[in-house]
Amino acid sequence: MNYMDEHILSLKNKLNYDVASNNVNTSLSQTVISEQDHSVSEKNLALRLGDELIPLELRVILDGEIEVSVPKSFSLMPLEQTKFKYPSEHRPEVIYTSEDGTVNITFSRTESFLADEELPEFVEQMADVLRSVQPIRNWLGTQVIVNHSGLSIGMIRFVAAGVDTNLYNEILLFTHAGQVMMGTFNCMESDMEVWLSVAENTVQSLHAVPLLLHPTLERGVDSL
Repeated sequence: MNYMDEHILSLKNKLNYDVASNNVNTSLSQTVISEQDHSVSEKNLALRLGDELIPLELRVILDGEIEVSVPKSFSLMPLEQTKFKYPSEHRPEVIYTSEDGTVNITFSRTESFLADEELPEFVEQMADVLRSVQPIRNWLGTQVIVNHSGLSIGMIRFVAAGVDTNLYNEILLFTHAGQVMMGTFNCMESDMEVWLSVAENTVQSLHAVPLLLHPTLERGVDSL
């Protein structure tokens, strides 16, 4: 077994579990906003979806290591709901959810470490794992991008079957101090076009917090 194979195996169960848990459908439906205009307002303070503005807010997560912009209306998932949706002890460390629970953004630290140049190969191998074990309905591909903060992020995008509807999923893989971090974004496929700009904002806003800063932390479900 080579060095990369060890990393793939260490993340395989966690990745499969997180995606499967995300694909458990909630009972509420997000209202689709007509005539979507996915432009980002000045200074990324809000996203415009048609006639509606979604205010954004920077949140510091993972013990102050990472900062990300999410919709201000999103909140940390309550502990009881977290235990129901993610019954395993390997649940994500941070879970933000929309008011109706149909859109979720999660983040976790993993036990894997990679050099920056290994990220593209790692993303492709994780994509192969997902294709082999998930009920994929529409495979949308992989890519590695460099966001506005200079952070390299691997993205895996697909639509998978949920309990009673298809769900759009994005898996985000990036490193901080060599440690692999994983994020997920998911919503119902029927609402995908509405929420794609929120997913893009999540990707583009991710950045490491300078060590000298001491912000208020969003520690996630483990601290609740």
